[in-house]
Amino acid sequence: MIKIATFLLLASLPALGWQKEVNVPKNGTLNAISPTKLSYDLSWNGKLKAGNMDLIFGKKDPKYPKHFIAQGYGGSTGWAHTLFPFQFNYISFLSPKTRRPVIFVGSEKERDKLTKQEYRFTSSGVTGSETKTRDGKVRRSKDKFPYPNSLDLFSGLLQIRSMSLKNGEKIVMPFHPVASPYLARVTVLGRETHRGRKCIKLDISMEKIDEKMQLKEYKKLKSATVWLSDDAWRIPIEVRAKVYVGDVRILLTKQEAL
Repeated sequence: MIKIATFLLLASLPALGWQKEVNVPKNGTLNAISPTKLSYDLSWNGKLKAGNMDLIFGKKDPKYPKHFIAQGYGGSTGWAHTLFPFQFNYISFLSPKTRRPVIFVGSEKERDKLTKQEYRFTSSGVTGSETKTRDGKVRRSKDKFPYPNSLDLFSGLLQIRSMSLKNGEKIVMPFHPVASPYLARVTVLGRETHRGRKCIKLDISMEKIDEKMQLKEYKKLKSATVWLSDDAWRIPIEVRAKVYVGDVRILLTKQEAL
């Protein structure tokens, strides 16, 4: 019995380590954001345009009066689309009071492969499934992430913009952006003027969280730098990420009220 207890304790230590580092509130109201649409251009090293993306926060939908809706959609364009045709559409149904996720649904199309996701968020964790269809064959996998009060792709951004973000501050946040859970480490590098706007400069790194709640290297992302506007909006102005295929940049081109 003692040996079994010791084994279970040792097996849990890696998970307990990162869980103790988490410093985002498990509950609480996030900063409000009025209905807005953000448009971005995606490029390689800021020179070759590779795609576009739109983020929408708080657009009213009569079909879902009890939710705050967040949506992101876009995909590859031009030469990048020829090499890697990819389109995505993600929608998150958030609590109107806390901006915490309730349901996340997504779809991704890559050549002849269609992937659909649907996940539910509760106080005990995330449950859901991912369905992949190709050449008439369907594969469906069920997933469960037991971390309590988890955030999704959109509420994760809303959480970061709601933090104090003092120079030198470090944020450790587990979240479930699409189909897999990650641990994000955010460091506030300082303030500077970027693209003509006062910004908060952030360094972001991520690790994957496996089925045993242990951290694994996330090889697709080497490093990422984000500039958030240093104002009441705190929206991403630019993202520069070094990924396994090169230098990817995401640049805000337009913001409009809805």
